Formats: sequence, C-alpha cells, structure tokens
Amino acid sequence: MNIKKYQKILKKSEQLLKTADKTCGLFEGSEVFTSVTAYVTAPVLFCYVRQILKTAQEKGIKRIYFLARDGYIMKKIAEIICEKQNIDMDCRYLYCSRYVLKNALYYLCDTAEDFEKAGLFGRCAGQSALNTLSRAGLAEEERQKIYDDIGFHEDENKVMDNGSFSLFCDSLKKSGVLLSTLKENSKTAYENIICYFEEQGLFEDIPFALADTGWLGSIQSALTDICGDRVKNRIRGFYFGLFRGLDEDRFLPYLFSGEDAHKTVPQFCNNLFECFCAAPHGMTIGYCNTDKGYEPVLKEQSEAMKSLAEKQIEIITAFAQNVDIPITAEDKTLKEITRRLLIALMYKPKKDEAQIIGAFPFCDDATELYITPLAEKCDKKSLTRLLFPIRMLNKIKGRSIYPDKGVYWLYGTITLSDARPKVFYRMSVRLWEKLRLMKEKRNICR
Repeated sequence: MNIKKYQKILKKSEQLLKTADKTCGLFEGSEVFTSVTAYVTAPVLFCYVRQILKTAQEKGIKRIYFLARDGYIMKKIAEIICEKQNIDMDCRYLYCSRYVLKNALYYLCDTAEDFEKAGLFGRCAGQSALNTLSRAGLAEEERQKIYDDIGFHEDENKVMDNGSFSLFCDSLKKSGVLLSTLKENSKTAYENIICYFEEQGLFEDIPFALADTGWLGSIQSALTDICGDRVKNRIRGFYFGLFRGLDEDRFLPYLFSGEDAHKTVPQFCNNLFECFCAAPHGMTIGYCNTDKGYEPVLKEQSEAMKSLAEKQIEIITAFAQNVDIPITAEDKTLKEITRRLLIALMYKPKKDEAQIIGAFPFCDDATELYITPLAEKCDKKSLTRLLFPIRMLNKIKGRSIYPDKGVYWLYGTITLSDARPKVFYRMSVRLWEKLRLMKEKRNICR
C-alpha cells in the first residue's frame, strides 16, 4: 500500500496526520490492515462522530442512541470526545436491527399493502423463497404451509430473477395464511421491543437522536412507526450519508444526501464503510425478559469477524484517545479530508489493500443467511458485465449486471482481477452509479 497518498491528504490537518502516524506505530501485525485503519478508518469515523456531537449540541439534543451494530465504535469515540472536551451528552447503545424492527412492525399491519410498505417483499441479493420468508422469521413448518397455500412447489433455496421473484411476491400477497401467521407471530416481537425501548428511555421526555451509518433511513422510519405517540419528542437521526432526499430536520446526513449523492457515492462503497464500523457481537434477533429486564438476543458471530472487529476497534480507540481537535474547530476542512480519504481507498485501492480489506465477511440482507467477502478475484468474462455497454444490454434483457463474485466492493474486485485496462472498468461502474443516482434525484424532485 502507499501510505504517502493518505499522509498527503491528512496534511491539511496537522492533528489528524500526527495522530495517524503515532497510532500506526503503536500496533504490530498486519501492516496493511493497521495502516488503513490508522490513516483512513479512524480519522474518518472521528470526524463523523465529532460532527454528530457538535450538531447535537446546536440542536439541543441531550441524548444520542448509537444503533447496533454500526454504532458500537461510534459510541466509544463519542465517549472519548465527551470526556476529553467536557461535553455533557448522554451516549447510549441501542440493540436493534432491520430484522427485529420489521418483525415487530408487522404487528401493526393489516393488509398486503401494509406488509409491503413494511418491507416484507423487498428485493435483495438472495431472492429465494427461503430468504424472503426467513426475513419474516418464519420457521420451516410455517413456510411449508404458505407454499401449500400459494401452490409453490419449487426449491425454496433457488435464487429467482426479478421477473420470477415479482410473480412469487404477487402470490404471497394473496396468501391469507401468510398474513395471519405474520400478524400472530409478530405480537410477542412487538410487545418485547416496546418493553425494551421503554427500559432504554426512549419514551422519556428528553430530546434524543439516533446515530447510524445510513443509507435510506429505514431503521429510523420503522422505529418511529413502532413507537408511535409514546415518544415525547420528534425522533431525529444522524447519518454518515443518505442516498435519498429526506426531511432535513429529522434525517441529518454528514458527507452526502439525496441532493448531492451523485457527486460522491459513485466513488464510495457503503458496504465497505459498514465494515469500518464492525462490532464484536452478532445481529440482534429478538429480546427476552430476564431478572435484569429486557435484554437483546444476539445471533452468534463468527470468530473471524469478531477478531477483525476487535483489532479494528482497538486501533480506532487509540486514535480517538490521542487526537486533539476542539469541538468548536472549523468543519469544512475535516469533511473534505474525510471525502478524499474514502475515495483514495474505496475507488482505486492498491492490490494488497483490496486483498486484506476485501476479505471482510459481509452480508447485505437482514437474515445474514449467507456471508461472502467484500471483494474477490473474478475471471475476465464475469467482470465484463461491469463494462457500461454490456451492463446496459444485460439490464435491458433482464440478465445479471454483476460479476459472479465480489459484488459488495466492485472497485476492490476490479483491482484483484486480471482484466485490463482497469480504468475502463472503474469508469464504467462510476458512470453507472452516477446516472442511477441522478435518475433517482430527478424522480424525487417530480
């Protein structure tokens, strides 16, 4: 890796550069992993969390709930900043996930349209019958009753194309067995999450906000719907970035929003950013009543992921403890440093960076039924699907527009693969993303 490219960017802040150099020297082991964390991940997350605290003070917010799991390291950074700079802010960690929120939200649904708005029929990478119904927490016996009701006799593990998946969902929407089962199952999930939220203070008369990575604000929306009028104040949310334009008073982005996402996101990878925020515990899959109150039930996490998360957290924590930038300092320069650091790593990584960072285990689905590396080496034929003309043709014909592997950090996969010239592949992905986001912006503005 080329540390000098990151040092050059960090030179605009003497404190960030000095701290990154010092932090990198404190740790042994994987030089690439340590360096990327010290020179990119740590300063980026520090700048984001610092801005969260500053904005919270300006808006009179007294409590911040850092959402599991992305908020795990953010909360640690926030607590360090608050202690060092004598900031009076109540920083808490809230165990939740898309999975538990949606399954509780189903209790408030009555029609197929309600369930669809709650996200039951959303598309994902693994569009199989199993994955679709598992996201709703349905066991094997329950799934089989639903298959019988809609006359589905295919392999539930088979991944469907968009056309087949739409037809499958249309059948599900007409299934009284599905809707009644979900309504019945979600009652306990709803009651438990309400009790947990109450114990965590969400219903107290204290102005609070959520803090997360992003990208659509769906967790904040689901949480707001579940809590209803129990919450005494308007729920706000801090996000590193938002892909869509949302109410700016309630959804507070840091680096980009729906208005300007097309300028930054084409060179950005939100999946990689989520790995920067990896936590040493599994996904929240429910809540249970114990002698200590309502506590989260967590899915088991792999030792590999836990080890990576713990090492990364150790480096980021050391950085936060050593950096000294007042909360009152000017923000524009720090935001520009953040943007340039991320693009330098995410858009055009060195091969060793793509190998080490791309090995992060990742899943983009709420069930986490499948785990895959962020980036992997692909053969040339598979990678050509990313070239703009071929991608457009495949899109029109309903074929896959992604390579067979490494779809969650495409720029890392391009770096690891043998196809050349790589600049053509990077430019194709960048152009595709920019046009997609500009189209989405136009649709929002209509």
